[in-house]
Amino acid sequence: MKLVVNKNLRLEPYHVSLEFDIDDKKYVWEYRIEQDTNEDFIESKEVKYAFVYEELSQNETCIIKREFDHVYIIGYDRIPTPKRDECLLIQYSQDKFIKPIIIQLMKLYPIEIDMDVRGAIDREDFNMFKEKIRKSMQKENNSVFERFSHLPVPLKLYITKEYYPKMYSQIFSAIKDLFMEINSIDIVEDITRNISMVAIDVYGKKLMQHEISNGMLKTIYYIVELITMSENSLVLIDKFENGLGVNCIDVLAEILLSERNDLQFVITSHHPKIINQISNKKWKIIERDIAVVRNMNAEEYGRIMIGECRSWERFFKHASGRKIHDCFKWEI
Repeated sequence: MKLVVNKNLRLEPYHVSLEFDIDDKKYVWEYRIEQDTNEDFIESKEVKYAFVYEELSQNETCIIKREFDHVYIIGYDRIPTPKRDECLLIQYSQDKFIKPIIIQLMKLYPIEIDMDVRGAIDREDFNMFKEKIRKSMQKENNSVFERFSHLPVPLKLYITKEYYPKMYSQIFSAIKDLFMEINSIDIVEDITRNISMVAIDVYGKKLMQHEISNGMLKTIYYIVELITMSENSLVLIDKFENGLGVNCIDVLAEILLSERNDLQFVITSHHPKIINQISNKKWKIIERDIAVVRNMNAEEYGRIMIGECRSWERFFKHASGRKIHDCFKWEI
């Protein structure tokens, strides 16, 4: 999915088929990435990859299709040769058939806090970004935050503090509920390293991003993400509780369940404090037997669970005789 929203993503060999519904229309997007075997006159040691196959259909009607160098786009008799290392959905994202699809796919958030939490921003890039945002806000002063919702957390923190004070207040209030010692949070420059990063004020002392504990920083990132996501989005979070303290898990779970009723979550977890807050009717149980993996709901796994297994502990008591993978997936 990231290939639809991030044209700079490094390609790897992959073959995937994805099916989704938008406005009662069934879409299937399939693509295959392989090593690019085109010969270059200038020899390079870098291994390059390209889209060798890609197809998007709507209710079984082909919208776009690529097979090696042959490309078809609905509504066009002839088209320029597209880039081989970029998906067609990006290259034709403004097309009338594809733009509505991109808008909806942008509402899918795969959150990977562990990968993002220690990132910083080059100071020069950040200054350019601030100027670009300033000009954009001058043109569209009353624009909704949704268009910024896929930006990295530090950039969203900056934008909310400068241009969306109500949203920033909501973010800071949620952070303050968890960490009373935090007096402020901002994006600041680290002059010695020529970068900009998240910083907090704790009892009058400024702590730069690399000085903040991993659990606290990860919690802050989660709060920013959850509050700034677009309405009616689908959020994917793997192993939600990793690196979080017990108190943080409680508050973040409460935000998931009560603050954003407009979002749908698909979350994997094996932590009882999280699982016990979710009705077992919403559980998805992953069972693995060697190489065979099955995905079931609680009723499919055993009807006795619906009436008796109201908690994580009771579930494992009933399931002790089965080989259960150590991860739950649940949907809200």
